[in-house]
Amino acid sequence: MINGLLRGILVALVGVLLISLGDSAMPFLVRVLGAVFFLPATISLVNLYMARKRTALFPLYMMSVINMGSIVFGVLLMLHPVAFLEFIVIVLALALLCFSLFQLFLVFSLYASQRRGLGLLVMPLLLAVVSVVVLFNPFDVISTATVVIGICLAVSGVSDIVISVLSRRSSSTDLQDM
Repeated sequence: MINGLLRGILVALVGVLLISLGDSAMPFLVRVLGAVFFLPATISLVNLYMARKRTALFPLYMMSVINMGSIVFGVLLMLHPVAFLEFIVIVLALALLCFSLFQLFLVFSLYASQRRGLGLLVMPLLLAVVSVVVLFNPFDVISTATVVIGICLAVSGVSDIVISVLSRRSSSTDLQDM
């Protein structure tokens, strides 16, 4: 149950962040993604340099090449976030589709164990439809897609919290750990 609650809260918070930031949310998220690539790779490269006398050469060179690639990719993401925006919208729509399919599985499992909760199918089905529409027809205006995905993520997070609370009442332990 705690996993589902935490997941629901985090997804809802990301949705609210996307809604509240509007136009600037997507470039901000791309820059954060760039930092996620850049910082760990830089730290790892410094650690590899410091451990170069204790480490075999081949893994050292391979990890150095991988880290350099991550650093370059991270810098590109931070400097040119607009170039990656459509890609990010598609990735978020795919994540939303996967999340809604997972929620459908949880609702069907809840229904199988308790013979109730079939009304909870509405939100995951709606989220799946919206994510498919975004996938096959990305909006021309990124801010519109950002707000739509943000609303869907916020609704999805709340839906996941409700499913987690209801599944706690279930006697099935495999539902509680999903």
